[in-house]
Amino acid sequence: MVKKSLIISLILAASTFVNAQTYMDTNDPKDEEVKSLLSKKNDLNAFGAADLKVGDLNGERGLLVGAYGGFIINRRYLFGVAGYGLVTNVEFEGLVPGQTETKQLNLHGGYGGVIIGGTIAPKELIHISFPIILGAGSLEVVDKDFFVNNPADSEFTVENTVFFVAEPGIEVEFNITKYFRLGAGMTYRYVSGTELENVEDEDISGTTALISFRFGRF
Repeated sequence: MVKKSLIISLILAASTFVNAQTYMDTNDPKDEEVKSLLSKKNDLNAFGAADLKVGDLNGERGLLVGAYGGFIINRRYLFGVAGYGLVTNVEFEGLVPGQTETKQLNLHGGYGGVIIGGTIAPKELIHISFPIILGAGSLEVVDKDFFVNNPADSEFTVENTVFFVAEPGIEVEFNITKYFRLGAGMTYRYVSGTELENVEDEDISGTTALISFRFGRF
């Protein structure tokens, strides 16, 4: 809970700072035009990125691989879509419906949604960004040895569910070239709405460390 509160506090503070900085940079008492993000005067650039995220899922360390893309407005505001999938084997002791003894089960799944964010001092060599993902995901609990007499396809989905996800984060970014940025940071993945016997919301919520590779015109 401490890590979650710290990340959310940092994002709120940074959002206030970014808005204040934008106002100071662009406010002109002589200019009475209403300013907006989608104004023709704004600088709009497309970008794409790939992420690696490592964190605990149901008590086991897991690797999530994903990508996101969209637009950056005035080098500072980010809008796009993102998607991530679990690529490592996450095993745990669980129950198969109709059975009384626990056995080794596996988690499969992923999530995605809208990504928004802001960046402080984007022209500097090293700067900070604050992305947040809002969306949904799906999760399956799988028994890999359910059909013992069919080794070619022995997997069986024990249960599955969909869920809501909100994932705020903080990243330190490095301007490697004009078209490439490398980032590292952490996020807190908040999950709600799972309906499983073997896994609860808290089991797949938690902090992740990430490395990000972003390409575009910055």
